[in-house]
Amino acid sequence: MRTRTTTALTTVLLLAATVTACSSNSTDNKPRTASTKTTSRATASAAAGPLKIGTGHHWTDTDTDGSHIGGTTTVMGYTQPIKMDDAYSRGLSDFEHPVWATLDVKLCADSSSTTVMTSQQPWALGFPDDTRIQAPFVNGEGVPNPEYPVGSTAVKAGSCLRGKITFSMERGTRPNQIIYGPEGRDPVEWSVPKA
Repeated sequence: MRTRTTTALTTVLLLAATVTACSSNSTDNKPRTASTKTTSRATASAAAGPLKIGTGHHWTDTDTDGSHIGGTTTVMGYTQPIKMDDAYSRGLSDFEHPVWATLDVKLCADSSSTTVMTSQQPWALGFPDDTRIQAPFVNGEGVPNPEYPVGSTAVKAGSCLRGKITFSMERGTRPNQIIYGPEGRDPVEWSVPKA
């Protein structure tokens, strides 16, 4: 099954998961969104400059119910170009002469954390001309596996989720940074190695 999310679906996803971390371990079973107060450890790490691929970014926060929420987000790899089936990929890219790439990411929830919600939403590629491409929410048949979830997905305490996000860009371009920017937190960047 092929899917390409439209602006309307993106808006719905952003409204449904305003941040990538929330708790579902309360007695009233209502989802809890993480507060916008980040810890100094997460902020200091983000301010230190771009990380190398394979280096994790540990973050912690306090959920709206006062419980601990935290984890480690890691860019495991970046591959450009990748082979995409022309019949499938035609119409999925907004670029006239697209080249395809995958971003391999992993999120691990701390063992003491409440459930963490994650999706492709906070991921982007940054380019030397200061432009960005947000995760396109492309999934389904023809996309490299394992796919990182398009929609909000729960990661229980002490467990991890890893997958690939597929991007397209104009032939002849290459990003220089990978950006993880969940709402309410300082963005974290990883450097993309030169080809």
